[in-house]
Amino acid sequence: MKRIYLIIIATVFLFITLSIGLIIFFSNRQKNLPVEEVPKIELKEDEPIVVDGSYETKQLSLEDPYINFEVKYPYFKNADINFNLSIENFLKEQMENDRLISKENWLARYNLQTGEDKIPEVPQPEDKFYFSSGYTVVQSNSKYISFLLNYGAFTGGAHGYEVKKSYNYDLENNREITLADIYKNDPSYLEKLSEVSRRILKEQYAVVSGEERESSDPLAIESYLENINSSISSGTEPTKDNFNTFTFTKDGIKIYFAQYQVGPYVMGMPEIEVAF
Repeated sequence: MKRIYLIIIATVFLFITLSIGLIIFFSNRQKNLPVEEVPKIELKEDEPIVVDGSYETKQLSLEDPYINFEVKYPYFKNADINFNLSIENFLKEQMENDRLISKENWLARYNLQTGEDKIPEVPQPEDKFYFSSGYTVVQSNSKYISFLLNYGAFTGGAHGYEVKKSYNYDLENNREITLADIYKNDPSYLEKLSEVSRRILKEQYAVVSGEERESSDPLAIESYLENINSSISSGTEPTKDNFNTFTFTKDGIKIYFAQYQVGPYVMGMPEIEVAF
């Protein structure tokens, strides 16, 4: 009888031990499962890229004696509140920064003026500096948001500035979309983007017409081509920073280059399109 009890106790102990082992084994397997992949960039069938009524225009205003503000930005009705707040807060930060710079620059003009100047301590409304923003929605539907925010200002100095900032968002998973997400199956995507953008930009800007060659100094033309090719090559190096401003659809991406990134100020802010 005692032997039977010992057998029962041993069996129960073995069962408990095996159960604990299985729990630990499957728990560790779960921890080592790969991270869920980002869904492929696809739209719902028959859904437009930009759905009517999926966003509205908001405005920000700020009264200031030195600078005028005309600020517009989109509010996406189906997006997480934090996404919309990130747009608004970003613009507020830029506005405050340029407000302080405008005051500093105007007062510097006032304090350093000569006897011939008639600069008032506070500018007239028409003489104020300015800050403005607008936007272009490329995609806004049940799955994705992709838009370009344009903002710029003149706060004194030789000329103003303009910046293009892109927002790309996965609505279903409430997360930012990066180029690495879009090209997740291509580890060499930066090298390929570098190659195609460099080729397109050089075809557009690193050229001199026959008429220009006839009417210009050959050394000046040589210098121009050398400088523009160097700038384009530098601004299209295969780094994330060089391609971090982009919008996308299911057909491809558009890349936006910043002022001075691939050439002088007069070159503006070039854009290129790359099909999938």
